[in-house]
Parts: sequence; structure tokens; C-alpha cells
Amino acid sequence: MKNLKKYNTYMFISTFTRNIIDIYSVIYLYQKYNNIRVVLGIYIIIYFLGAFISTISIKISNKIGSKYILILSSIITSITFYLIHKTNNKILISIFLSLSIFTYHPLKHYYGIKLLKDKQKIGNTIILTYIASILSSYFAIKKINYIYLILITIISIIPSLLIKKETQEKIIYPKEIPKNKIIFFVFDQTKILFLLLEPLYLYIISNNLKYVGIFNIIIAISSIIFIYIFVNKHDIEKYYKIINIIFVIILLLKLNIHNQTILLLVAILEGIGIKTNEVISTMNLYQNKENSIGYLIVSEIIFCLVRTLVLLIIFILKLTLKQMMYILLIGIFILSFAYKKDTNKVPNS
Repeated sequence: MKNLKKYNTYMFISTFTRNIIDIYSVIYLYQKYNNIRVVLGIYIIIYFLGAFISTISIKISNKIGSKYILILSSIITSITFYLIHKTNNKILISIFLSLSIFTYHPLKHYYGIKLLKDKQKIGNTIILTYIASILSSYFAIKKINYIYLILITIISIIPSLLIKKETQEKIIYPKEIPKNKIIFFVFDQTKILFLLLEPLYLYIISNNLKYVGIFNIIIAISSIIFIYIFVNKHDIEKYYKIINIIFVIILLLKLNIHNQTILLLVAILEGIGIKTNEVISTMNLYQNKENSIGYLIVSEIIFCLVRTLVLLIIFILKLTLKQMMYILLIGIFILSFAYKKDTNKVPNS
């Protein structure tokens, strides 16, 4: 329980700054280069390198302890903030963004697999991260100086120091991953990529970073309410298919609504769909408690390579941003039918 509290504390503080990279870096890159294809090219490099960086991060953390990699990740993130604002070198920015992302997220999942044993704990952790995301969106709206973000990132090192070193495991790679789980993992990446491009789409139609921040704050608030009232008290898996189909319809409508006020109302409903997807995705990933390191390495490689391939195809086809998002919506729709409930998972406590 103590480690879970330390994990949640670290997640809260680190999410505050990480969300600015995860959500708003696509906008910062577009502001810097004013070219969507350049932004796509950078993210192709980020995800391709991520397949290697995540593997190395997980293996090293298994030997010396995850907290040291998380400390290094915080330092790298601080440097990344500086580079995004101070250099035009696309390769350098790509490398540091990839290092920042994939020395953090895989280890976050590793702790989650170890510590989050039921959907209520997963839901509570997600609530904490979305409270932090509200704060990060507020900072983005205020266009706070990147120096303050660097300082906050460094502060996030403190709770990671309190996390105890895990017992080293022998890395055993899964002989096979169920076909339905692989299919889910593959199409789940279309949702990740849609959410990556969504802030850029909102920024382009509004030409206002503040609008994007308000949109994300509304999503975060509706998500927290939905998780607290519904997810922690009901069998979310039972309703996943219908909620996800409605989610796709909402996203489709959003791409064709031009009134910015109505779009903010759509954000309330979108938050419900996003959180349903996130809880199901997290549960699907965290169901494997045995051979967790080997399983996580393989999963992360799948995630990164699928994202790389999808973005590369989009890049080659020279699609407009809206066309890209329509294609990704097809993948999210297929996701509705890809999830299969695991009857062998640990029951709720």
C-alpha cells in the first residue's frame, strides 16, 4: 500500500509536466515549423526510436531499479522543454522527445502492472493524473515560462526517490500473446494517434492555444466525474462496445462541427469515451502479472512499431489533417469489437 501511495504521488506530480509534452508538444512543434508533415516526420522518428528506448529502459531498470531511470527521465524532460523552445534542430528534438517519453511511460506501466490489481485502483490513479492534467492545461493556457516547467519537472524527482527498488526478475518473454489482445493493442494505437493529433486540429480551427487548454480541462473534469460515479461502481467492460461506438460518433460529429462553443459541449461527452477507453486499455495491459517485464517489453514494441507504421502510411499518402483523423476513427470503431473480457483476471476488491 505504501508503494502504491508513492506511485500515485509520483504519477500526480510527473503527469503535471508530462501532459504538457504529451498533449501540447504537437502544437509547439507546429508553431515552430508551421508544417504538419514536419510534425508527422518528427513523431515517426519518436515512435521508431521508442521501440528501442523503451526496451533498454525496462531492462536497465530491472537491474538497477526503476527510480533511477525515472530520475534520468525527469532530467531529460527538462532538457526537452529547453530544446523545444530554443533550437530548430528536428533530429535533436525528436531524439529528446523520444527519450523523455519512453524512459517514463513504460516504467509507469511496469509499476502499474505490479501495483494496480483491480479496476478501482486503476480508476483512482487515473483520477489523480487527470487532476494533474487540469493543472497542466491551466499552465499551457497561461503560457507559463518553460523555466518554471523545468523546475517542476526536477521537483517530480523527489517522490521517485521514495519508491523502493523492485526485486530483479528474470526476463521471460511470452511464448504467445492471445490473438484478440494483439488485435486490441494494434487498433488501440489509432486512438492514441487520434488523441495526439486532436490538440493540433483544435488549435488550427481556433488559432488559439487557450481554447485547446479549456477543451482539455472540460474533458478532464467530465472524465473524473465519469470514473468516480460509473467506472468504480459498475462493470465498465459490459458497456464498453456501445460506449466506444457512441464515442466514435461523437468524434465524427466533432470533426464536422465548426461552432467553437458547441465543440466545448462535445468535450463533456468526449471525456466519457476517452476515460472508458483508457480504463479498458489499462486493464487489458495490466492483466498480466506473471512475466510482467517480458510481457511489457513486447507490448511496448508493438505499440511503437504500429504507431510508426500508421504515421508513415499517413505521411506517404500526403493526407490533410482531417483526412488523417477520419482514417484513425475507423481504427477506433474496430476497437469496439476487438476487446474480449478476460475471465481469469484478478477480481475487484
